[in-house]
Amino acid sequence: MKRKQRIDLYVALILIAIGVIILILPLFNLTDIKYMLIIIFALYAIINLIQYVSTKESNDYEGLQTFLASIVGVIACTLIDVASSPANLAYVLMLWIIIMSLSKLKKIDYYHDRKDKMWMIHLVTLILFIISGLLTSFNLAYTKETQTLIIGYFLFTHGILELFDPVVKTIIDKK
Repeated sequence: MKRKQRIDLYVALILIAIGVIILILPLFNLTDIKYMLIIIFALYAIINLIQYVSTKESNDYEGLQTFLASIVGVIACTLIDVASSPANLAYVLMLWIIIMSLSKLKKIDYYHDRKDKMWMIHLVTLILFIISGLLTSFNLAYTKETQTLIIGYFLFTHGILELFDPVVKTIIDKK
């Protein structure tokens, strides 16, 4: 397994772990959506900045773009009161999903230009990411505990989708 694939694998596993931790938070009555989202976006930004710096020689800017999208998410959470209205929470989440989707679309274009078959896998994961993001945003009109669980499931799913890239590349490299 190449260094970049290993780092991408670790990042995906960390995202899955963050999703699982968020799923556990309602058990401890930790459901303050505003601070939870700020912490999630900040952690996501830090993790992706480390990923970008660690894999800078591969000319993959998705980590940097994800870092910037997450910083936008942190700023949006501090400026918009996401705890007061489920619509505000959905708007902030959709803003982050749109920016992330544009970043993922740029990576699909990168693979397609180089005639790498990975663009098809990235397209499928992008479609699944958008669908799961839309479903998450549409279902945030419930209690704080339910909102926390829905966001946890979304981030867990996002981590699994991010896992496909390094796993498939490793399988292809071994053949």
